[in-house]
Amino acid sequence: MLDYNLLKINLKIGHRFSQILAKKVMKQYYYKHCIFILISSFFLISFSNEICYAAQSDKNFNIVLITIDALRADHLSCYGYERKTSPNIDKIAEKGIIFNNAIAPSSWTAPSMASLFTSVYPINHGVIHGIGYRRNKTIHIQEVFLNELTTLAEILKTNGYTTLGVASNLHLSEKFEFARGFDYFQCLPFLAALPVNETIYSWEDEIKKSSKFFLWVHYFDPHHPYYARTPWIEHYTSKALTKKLNLSEKSWQKLTRFIPTFKKEPAALSNLVALYDSEINYVDSCLGKLIRKFGLNKNTLIIITADHGEGFLEHGKLGHGNNLYQETIHIPLIIKLPYSSKKETVSRQVNLIDIMPPFYTSLILIPQSKPWENLFWRRKGYYPG
Repeated sequence: MLDYNLLKINLKIGHRFSQILAKKVMKQYYYKHCIFILISSFFLISFSNEICYAAQSDKNFNIVLITIDALRADHLSCYGYERKTSPNIDKIAEKGIIFNNAIAPSSWTAPSMASLFTSVYPINHGVIHGIGYRRNKTIHIQEVFLNELTTLAEILKTNGYTTLGVASNLHLSEKFEFARGFDYFQCLPFLAALPVNETIYSWEDEIKKSSKFFLWVHYFDPHHPYYARTPWIEHYTSKALTKKLNLSEKSWQKLTRFIPTFKKEPAALSNLVALYDSEINYVDSCLGKLIRKFGLNKNTLIIITADHGEGFLEHGKLGHGNNLYQETIHIPLIIKLPYSSKKETVSRQVNLIDIMPPFYTSLILIPQSKPWENLFWRRKGYYPG
């Protein structure tokens, strides 16, 4: 049980944090976001309360953030999917908080991840495009989020965490500032989950000798190309059909030209979805190996989520980007608190921007004797009281 006075402090800070973000947004004339930010404070109150209790119990608990590319929530078995695509994630969800209505702020990787790490929307941090784009006959590269924004990794590093990050997506590279705040960082060129794990294993000594660590892992699977991952694919579709269609080897351009076939032949579309689902099994398997390798159990806060979802012709489109349909922005969000095995389900809508603020309110501001003198707030010119 938490102290009632601590709960009141958390309530005040969580609400004030939302007010500050809302004021920042309003100054830039983006009024439509303010109501959502204020509503999200109710999520921050309960989550930061739990983190603060964990911080009191053991100030050296670890934090592991796992983001999975193109993973839609409704294709995980813990979200009710009929296929057993995620047994390892399911085990974590059984002892944690599962958010049924988590929304990504974009259907592109870079804008969503920048929002997660800065807790502001793409329109505020400046990363709008997920890839290079053309404007006025000029080709521009992907934007870089604003340097004045402090990232989650920077905050945790300042507060004594050894920070490690590996992202298997070139849109999340040092070039685009995603390495900020990390003591160890590696960006891999769209590689599968196994090489991602091997990179983390190479940091085993650094992880084990740290008093507490923050590890960010971004897996690229199950993003296109969708490979037939064994043994799971054999449970979802016929081997003969997979070989005949050979969808794994088709470039994205060729796959989109295949849309008329998918519309006429349901078996072909089902085969594509089966490939995608087998990829989820594959990344889930690698995730499970990582958790077991480092014994990430009672003293670790684990967050599992995604940058965006993936479409399979629900609205006539494949993939993601350039739309905000449910299938491309409804993502999983599962949080396993340290020293807790209590399962909980939250139906209220939350967003990736809601992940970072609890670390301010509970890990950083609360433990200090003069919390409002925190350097982050002073540098930003905020003096909430």
